[in-house]
Amino acid sequence: MKNKSLKKIFKNIGCVLFGAIGGLGIIIFIDNISQDMNVSIFPMLVIMILTFYISITLHELGHFFAFILNGIQIRMLSISIFSFIFDGEKWRLRLNRNNVGVGGIAVPNLTIIHNEGEFKKTQKSYANAIITAPMVTLTLAIIGALLLLIGFSKRGIINPYLLIFAGTLLLFNIFLFFTCFVKSEVAYGDFSAYSLYKNDDFFAALMMYQYAIFSIDFENTRLNNRYLKEILLKGFEKREKDKKTDLFTVSCATTFIDEYLIGMIDELPKSIIDYINYYYENKDHIIKKQKTEQHRLLLLHIAYYFEKEGEHEKAVDIYDNFIKTLSQSPVFDYWKIQGGQIIFKKDNSKFLLDKNNIKPNSIYSVFKKLDSLYYDELILNQIP
Repeated sequence: MKNKSLKKIFKNIGCVLFGAIGGLGIIIFIDNISQDMNVSIFPMLVIMILTFYISITLHELGHFFAFILNGIQIRMLSISIFSFIFDGEKWRLRLNRNNVGVGGIAVPNLTIIHNEGEFKKTQKSYANAIITAPMVTLTLAIIGALLLLIGFSKRGIINPYLLIFAGTLLLFNIFLFFTCFVKSEVAYGDFSAYSLYKNDDFFAALMMYQYAIFSIDFENTRLNNRYLKEILLKGFEKREKDKKTDLFTVSCATTFIDEYLIGMIDELPKSIIDYINYYYENKDHIIKKQKTEQHRLLLLHIAYYFEKEGEHEKAVDIYDNFIKTLSQSPVFDYWKIQGGQIIFKKDNSKFLLDKNNIKPNSIYSVFKKLDSLYYDELILNQIP
């Protein structure tokens, strides 16, 4: 455990140093070029920012077109403040005014998977779509390097704007390419996700099924994707026996508990119930070790499960010791208000039935332009 902690500390220090050195290098680079070539800093910054966003856009378009070429329809393409949403007939542009960042995502439209053949085909298609984007990014880095070589080979007539464009294209796409190798408790880069999609049926089924809520016909897709649920439960049974508390196991348990709470399924599978009891009995140790929002979300919904099953004291125990004590944030504040209604029967329905106030999970913020994001929560918030 100590070795893992030290490794994590050194990894975080390394990331900070890398960012600091990279940022300082860019500042020095801009300053030197602006002085040596008598070029204004403003147009240089504009070129760098545009190149930055172009690189992100092309990376996500790599996913986008790979999904389409592999026979998978796209539900949404989101890049920074722009979200392009397909409703089954036409594309709509929605602006995310509070999402002025550099991230993006291509969301496939999951359909019903009936058997192993369809699952394996879809699994392969998803894997191919995941791996395409890093290849696009690597190609852009190579193009940047070639442009630099061409520029520097013509001594005396180097175009400073070409130099800035090529340098930014090379450096940023090298950085973006290496982020595709990231593998941590809360984030998986494209290469890691590709490997899991290919080799882990449980992971592939979980990712596919979590896209179901964002599909065009999301109610029918969730209700009738029984084969995916069979794969999930088969994989979950082994994970429950091994007492795993990784993000995928926790996400799977949360998914089934949510569907039970909103009445989509009449009863929980035995493995999920056994996991709930294990998680509750060991909650102090688990939450101390696993500090992600997703682990706390599972614990919150376990409290709602206990309340529904008439075990009020257990629900109150979780709320008082693990939810009420959370720091202030839009998501945690929403949980506290929701918990107050579900567990303590306070009438917070006016607040909770307003979609603008619903914040179930930080990682879902990119999906907030899809109405289906609020479906489960609106039902849950009507529970007396």
